[in-house]
Amino acid sequence: MSDTSYSAMLHSLSKEYYQNHIGFEDYRIQRKIILDKIDEEFNGRKLHDEPAEELEQSSLSMDTIAFFKGTDIEG
Repeated sequence: MSDTSYSAMLHSLSKEYYQNHIGFEDYRIQRKIILDKIDEEFNGRKLHDEPAEELEQSSLSMDTIAFFKGTDIEG
Protein backbone atom coordinates (compact mmCIF):
# COMPACT_ATOMS: atom_id res chain seq x y z
CA MET A 1 0.00 0.00 0.00
CA SER A 2 1.29 3.48 -0.74
CA ASP A 3 2.11 6.11 1.85
CA THR A 4 -0.70 8.30 0.48
CA SER A 5 -3.19 5.51 1.17
CA TYR A 6 -2.02 5.24 4.77
CA SER A 7 -2.18 9.00 5.06
CA ALA A 8 -5.75 8.99 3.77
CA MET A 9 -6.69 6.21 6.19
CA LEU A 10 -5.26 8.12 9.16
CA HIS A 11 -6.90 11.34 8.00
CA SER A 12 -10.27 9.62 7.68
CA LEU A 13 -9.91 7.97 11.07
CA SER A 14 -8.98 11.22 12.81
CA LYS A 15 -11.91 12.96 11.12
CA GLU A 16 -14.32 10.27 12.37
CA TYR A 17 -12.98 10.69 15.90
CA TYR A 18 -13.05 14.49 15.73
CA GLN A 19 -16.68 14.42 14.61
CA ASN A 20 -17.53 12.01 17.46
CA HIS A 21 -18.50 9.16 15.13
CA ILE A 22 -16.20 6.81 17.05
CA GLY A 23 -15.02 6.78 20.65
CA PHE A 24 -11.49 7.30 21.91
CA GLU A 25 -10.78 3.60 22.50
CA ASP A 26 -11.99 2.62 19.01
CA TYR A 27 -9.88 5.42 17.55
CA ARG A 28 -6.77 4.22 19.38
CA ILE A 29 -7.32 0.58 18.38
CA GLN A 30 -7.84 1.41 14.71
CA ARG A 31 -4.93 3.87 14.68
CA LYS A 32 -2.62 1.23 16.17
CA ILE A 33 -3.58 -1.23 13.45
CA ILE A 34 -2.78 1.31 10.73
CA LEU A 35 0.48 2.40 12.36
CA ASP A 36 1.56 -1.23 12.81
CA LYS A 37 0.91 -1.85 9.09
CA ILE A 38 2.98 1.22 8.21
CA ASP A 39 5.80 0.05 10.47
CA GLU A 40 5.73 -3.43 8.99
CA GLU A 41 5.74 -2.22 5.39
CA PHE A 42 8.29 0.56 5.64
CA ASN A 43 10.59 -0.85 8.33
CA GLY A 44 10.24 -4.49 7.37
CA ARG A 45 9.41 -5.84 10.79
CA LYS A 46 6.55 -6.35 13.15
CA LEU A 47 6.56 -5.10 16.72
CA HIS A 48 6.65 -8.61 18.17
CA ASP A 49 9.70 -9.43 16.01
CA GLU A 50 11.99 -7.49 18.37
CA PRO A 51 14.03 -9.68 20.70
CA ALA A 52 13.11 -9.38 24.36
CA GLU A 53 16.63 -8.13 25.16
CA GLU A 54 16.17 -5.08 22.91
CA LEU A 55 12.82 -4.30 24.49
CA GLU A 56 14.32 -4.55 27.98
CA GLN A 57 17.25 -2.29 27.01
CA SER A 58 14.87 0.27 25.52
CA SER A 59 12.77 0.20 28.67
CA LEU A 60 15.85 0.64 30.85
CA SER A 61 16.95 3.63 28.76
CA MET A 62 13.53 5.24 29.08
CA ASP A 63 13.54 4.64 32.86
CA THR A 64 16.92 6.36 33.08
CA ILE A 65 15.71 9.31 31.02
CA ALA A 66 12.60 9.62 33.18
CA PHE A 67 14.74 9.52 36.32
CA PHE A 68 17.06 12.30 35.16
CA LYS A 69 14.41 14.42 33.47
CA GLY A 70 14.19 17.82 34.99
CA THR A 71 17.58 17.73 36.72
CA ASP A 72 20.48 19.88 35.64
CA ILE A 73 23.68 18.00 35.02
CA GLU A 74 26.73 20.22 35.17
CA GLY A 75 29.96 18.93 33.71
